[in-house]
Amino acid sequence: MKKSLKTSLDAQADVKALLDATALPAMITGQIRHNMRMLNSTKEDITIGTLYWDGDQSQSGIINVNIHVPNLKGQYGEGGSTQDRTQPNIPRFLELAAIAVPVLDFHNGLDFSLRLRNPGKLENFGNDWIYNIQVDYNYLRIDI
Repeated sequence: MKKSLKTSLDAQADVKALLDATALPAMITGQIRHNMRMLNSTKEDITIGTLYWDGDQSQSGIINVNIHVPNLKGQYGEGGSTQDRTQPNIPRFLELAAIAVPVLDFHNGLDFSLRLRNPGKLENFGNDWIYNIQVDYNYLRIDI
């Protein structure tokens, strides 16, 4: 009997294929990649990672889609004396998310389905900001 198990990397590849089929690859200055951005990337990138994955008969997991956008330039703190480079480019995050979210929301593929868990949350990591979208991924194992 052959097992039809999917790995978390298989699920990431399914989500990446969906995003690659949108206008996003042409719109961003960087890449859509699995897990991590290129080292020291300062471009607009989208990363796809896994928070949780199981091996049950009905496999499920949580996929993270993170949109990375450079901070706004020329933002000043109170009094105008210090430059604050930690301001997120919210309009750009929303523009890119407006393309990604509908593709990931209630998608039914040939052998998997997606449901939005979190349609978008702005998160801060020091001087970097990301727009995090979480997706529930489901796959029914059919052993043949």
